[in-house]
Amino acid sequence: MATSPHTERSTILLPPQMLGSVDYYAAIAAFENVVVDTSMRFDKRFKSTHRTTIADANGTMMLTVPIVRPQSLSTALWSDIKVSDHNAWWNLMMTALRSAYGRTPYYEYYDDDFQQLIGPHAAGMTLMEFDRQLDMLVRRLAGITSNVVYAPARTIVDGDVADYRRKPIDFTHPVAYYQVRALRHGFISGLSIVDLLFNLGPETPLILRDSI
Repeated sequence: MATSPHTERSTILLPPQMLGSVDYYAAIAAFENVVVDTSMRFDKRFKSTHRTTIADANGTMMLTVPIVRPQSLSTALWSDIKVSDHNAWWNLMMTALRSAYGRTPYYEYYDDDFQQLIGPHAAGMTLMEFDRQLDMLVRRLAGITSNVVYAPARTIVDGDVADYRRKPIDFTHPVAYYQVRALRHGFISGLSIVDLLFNLGPETPLILRDSI
């Protein structure tokens, strides 16, 4: 466990994320208990539930999973939102990941794991379930042992909770790690956790620990 005053509490409350940033997973790893709030209202400005940023040959690149527009923008929760099948996005996403990370040390070790989740079967799934499955995979590959549950925030009975649903995580800091294109672009921080996994593989837990 980290010694930051922010992490002296046992539970952190987070928003759902799709392949969240290194900071997001450093925060998860730092807490004994993590609750991902499934009761947050849908807000189209909140993009990180279905978008994530990677690094390719040209710099940063956004990966997007298209979603089905809810019938009511005012009452929908993120847990109501479903994944669209628009433009066979899964092919575009896997191609982008392969292009960006095919030459990294660990891409070939993890590629099959991601292909099992990023495919046509994801269309029609709730976005929350899609994010949860990717999150479970990431935590397994990153060696994160925190107790993570997807549940409404109201189910938390302990009042001493670090709530980061609507504010940036402010107790982490970027730690430079090996990136395959660092000679061209320099170190790029704030990327999806997949950047760290594909570049450093089993050393990922060390970077997450040092980020606190």
